Formats: sequence, structure tokens, C-alpha cells
Amino acid sequence: MPAKTRARTLKTREKPLKYQPEFCERLLRFFDVAPFTVTEVAKRDGSISLVETAAELPTFAAFAKMLGTTCRVLKEWEEKHPAFRQAAAKARDLQGNILIQNSLRGNYSASFAVFTAKNLLGWKDGKEEPSQPAPLVVRWESEK
Repeated sequence: MPAKTRARTLKTREKPLKYQPEFCERLLRFFDVAPFTVTEVAKRDGSISLVETAAELPTFAAFAKMLGTTCRVLKEWEEKHPAFRQAAAKARDLQGNILIQNSLRGNYSASFAVFTAKNLLGWKDGKEEPSQPAPLVVRWESEK
């Protein structure tokens, strides 16, 4: 890359978004959504049917995009700012509730729900190998 082009590219890069205390409230508002909506739909025969639609699962990636930053920056804020750390923990709880409610109601496929719970919420299904092997117990019996 020519020096002039490289210099121009460096000048046009945006500065990282600086943390603001109001981001805590914005984060919680972003994640605090109804898990699903119920809509009445009129059928041809005149009867009414209820249709349930799952909400879009809020994610930290979507929140970062809305702010014009990255998930890495959000993680840095969590590490440096206790208020943002607490807001992020509450946001994860809200996210988990949306996942649970929609999974129980059949609005999310089971495989998606399991994958998401493991990866976003850190859940485990008990099939993982223990981190420490079980201790070996040896019994000595004497002959009488």
C-alpha cells in the first residue's frame, strides 16, 4: 500500500467510542423486551386465531452495532466500569428469560435453544467431562 494511501486510511479511522454512564440504562432498555407477542388473526370462516411470534433475541453484538462499536469494547467497559458490569449481568438475565420463555413455548427450535444457552449463557447439560478426574479409591482387605 502506498504511503499516501496508508496515511489517508489512518486519518479516516474513527476513534473508539468512549464509555458514558447512560449506556447502562440503554443496555437494559435494549434487552428488556417482551419474549413474544400474541396477535389475533381472522380466518376465512370468521373465527379468530391467536398467533404467537417470538421476539428477536437481543444480543450484545446487536447492541454494539446500534452504538457503532464492537463487542470487544463492551467487554472492556464491563471490566473497567462496575455499573456497566452490573447492567450487563442483568441484560444476560433478561436474554436468558427470553430464551427460556420462547423455548418452552416451542417458538425456538430445541437445537437452537440448546446451542444458544450453552454459548451465550454458559449453560451445561451435564454431559461434559469433569475438569478433574474422579479420585481413585483403593481398598485393602486382609485375609483372616
